[in-house]
Amino acid sequence: MLKVAFLWHMHQPYYRDPDSGDMILPWVRLHCLKDYYDLPVRVGKYDNLKMTFNLVPSLIEQIDLYCNKETTDRHLELTSRPTKSLTREERTEVFKIFFWANPDTMIQPFPRYRRLYKKLKDCSMNAEMAARTSSVQEVRDLLVWGTLAWVDPILRSQQPFKALFQKGEKFTENDKADLIEAQYKIMGEIIPIYRSLMDEGKIEVSFTPYFHPILPLICDTDSAQEALPGITLPKNRFCHPEDANRQVAMAAKLYQEKFGRKLEGMWPSEGSVSEQMAEILVKNGLKWMASDEQVLYGSAVKSGMTSGNISPHTIFKHDTDSGSINMFFRDHALSDKIGFVYSGWDASKAVNDFISQLHRLHDLLGPDNNDTVIPVILDGENCWEYFPDDGDEFLSLFFERLSSDDIIQTVTMSEACEKIKASPLKRILAGSWINHSFRIWIGHPEDNAAWDLLWKARQELTQFKASHPDYDKDKIANAEKSLLVAEGSDWNWWYGDEHKSSQNEIFDQIYRAHLKSIYTNLGLKIPQELQLPISSSIPDSFITAPEGIVTPEIDGKLTYYYEWLGAGTFNCAKAGGAMHRIERFISNLLYVSDDDYIYFRVDFEKKGFLVDNRGKGLKIEIHNPGQGNIVFSADGLLSRPDWIKDENDIRFALGDIVEIGIKKTAFFPDGKGELFFRIGLVEDDMDIELWPQGDPIMFKVSGPGEEIIWDL
Repeated sequence: MLKVAFLWHMHQPYYRDPDSGDMILPWVRLHCLKDYYDLPVRVGKYDNLKMTFNLVPSLIEQIDLYCNKETTDRHLELTSRPTKSLTREERTEVFKIFFWANPDTMIQPFPRYRRLYKKLKDCSMNAEMAARTSSVQEVRDLLVWGTLAWVDPILRSQQPFKALFQKGEKFTENDKADLIEAQYKIMGEIIPIYRSLMDEGKIEVSFTPYFHPILPLICDTDSAQEALPGITLPKNRFCHPEDANRQVAMAAKLYQEKFGRKLEGMWPSEGSVSEQMAEILVKNGLKWMASDEQVLYGSAVKSGMTSGNISPHTIFKHDTDSGSINMFFRDHALSDKIGFVYSGWDASKAVNDFISQLHRLHDLLGPDNNDTVIPVILDGENCWEYFPDDGDEFLSLFFERLSSDDIIQTVTMSEACEKIKASPLKRILAGSWINHSFRIWIGHPEDNAAWDLLWKARQELTQFKASHPDYDKDKIANAEKSLLVAEGSDWNWWYGDEHKSSQNEIFDQIYRAHLKSIYTNLGLKIPQELQLPISSSIPDSFITAPEGIVTPEIDGKLTYYYEWLGAGTFNCAKAGGAMHRIERFISNLLYVSDDDYIYFRVDFEKKGFLVDNRGKGLKIEIHNPGQGNIVFSADGLLSRPDWIKDENDIRFALGDIVEIGIKKTAFFPDGKGELFFRIGLVEDDMDIELWPQGDPIMFKVSGPGEEIIWDL
């Protein structure tokens, strides 16, 4: 049988404010309802299904803080208060933060939540205006739905969730209280569920280092030069393998406390590995770790091997001075299909596609596959909000097929280590699962500034401890904890130009708050540079509206430099958020109009992509006016909605870029209105990429002869 090792990574940053003790963002609590509970429970239903769950220790700490009523968050605090007592400012805040959910999959399916969201949109997304015109009942219903939408389908048959979903609206204060109490109950059950399933041998639990640091960079920021020799490094070299060791040792200690056994394996934060951190893991008793197949290929070259003959479908063993450690390297394509592709597919087709690929691998490898394992490793939480019903249908079909297939055997990582003879891997390339480098976390001026501030704070702490041996031990411990939190990878994820969101400013504040806490606990003056944002633009917008009338030449190429000047843009690279998609085909979308036509332009990472990939099609997904898709391929126009009566109303050209022109009157009889659209790639009628991933782009199309009106 073909052995397949799944690892689901469960992770949230450490959101606790070092001063107030409250959580600055509510994601730990909300993901407890949506992801941390249901996935292991689903696995536990099948006798023949085994999987590995990788948990971040600081995530567990935050769950414990909630369960012990030692912390809260603003989202929960507003829900807990009597709705009538909320001030005007607080009601405005409710309309700002209680729609923090994917509109397509978590707002639109629920009529009351959808109507409240429409009210906000009708107010041009002005939360103050929406709140001012809302009744107490509307605000109370929003407070309930802002949490209820996060409840996984597997929990919706339990009370009080069942009653609340059936009721749908006109919630009472008692309903809110029941919802809050139920959340604490679910959070309290999560870790016992993992332990119980692990005791039964159905799952394995692994950890990352405690606060999710990039271990190779904590050991030595110069390690970034291995994959990127020309990278610009911070002014000060951060080199503290003792901190890396502490993060691992703390994780191992918590693991022993929670699961009553030794920690055996680790998905290091972001799959980041190096030879130096491998030795640290060995010294702490770990037997395996995992990264990405691109790191394997780089490691093979570094080891003097031919990378073309190397496959990630086995286990490798790396020897250190302190012992050896087994290594898994994720199958990049299979892992990302679940994480980024299948959410737009029919569930049964997606499952059939995945299973058929495993069957092809089985046929390719033949019956002599005893030393083969297929590592499938991905985010276990964020991807599901893009699936209908939190992936309920997909996961049910997927796990059923995996458990009953005659040639597929799912195994935990440790089981694979026991069953498979590992191949030697002499050297390890220092890199992560993202492009086998650390560019996400170091190299950009903002990243480097963050590293230099961390270096300075750590120097101050070290010097202070040496010169004040009798200082308050609790304050020293608080300062050291803030340092370890600041070493986490999450803050630099949002610095630089790779990831932008509406919450960049919050992450910047959290990072600086922990560095400030070091100085405060030591009674030292906080440096002035910590009072200022690290991000130069928080956030840099990835979408701009059209600012003029443009008539491009529809010829599939940039005819002249200023051809699309003034068009609206959507930058797909900057639109990435908590999940990072490596295999992205589309780079930019542009849209604009003139008196007669609405124009779209699609830029790809590789020029002429659609011409060179004739099996793929380009889709314009129209949400309003009407519903429908316009699909093109290198062979021509494939489909259009019925309400576009004449295909001659559509002009397009495929070349280096794709350029499309569609008559305004095909959408609007009077040539103007609001167009809501998304653009993506399809293959065999299934989405393989779609932008934006959330709300569609709204384009205010001016009528013939009208001037563009600023969208204030």
